Amino acid sequence: MTDEERYEKYIKEHCKECKNRTGDLCDIRIFILNNVVCTKCRYYEREDRL
Repeated sequence: MTDEERYEKYIKEHCKECKNRTGDLCDIRIFILNNVVCTKCRYYEREDRL
C-alpha cells in the first residue's frame, strides 16, 4: 500500500467520526513504529454519538 492510499483510506474511515472535521485541524501523519506503518492525525478526537 502506498502512502497516498493510506492517506485516502484514513480520511474515509476516520475523518467522518472526528469532531474537528469541520475546522482546519487536520495533520495526518504516516510513520513507522516498531516496524509497523502507522497513520494518525495529531488532532483526532472521536465525536460522541448519543
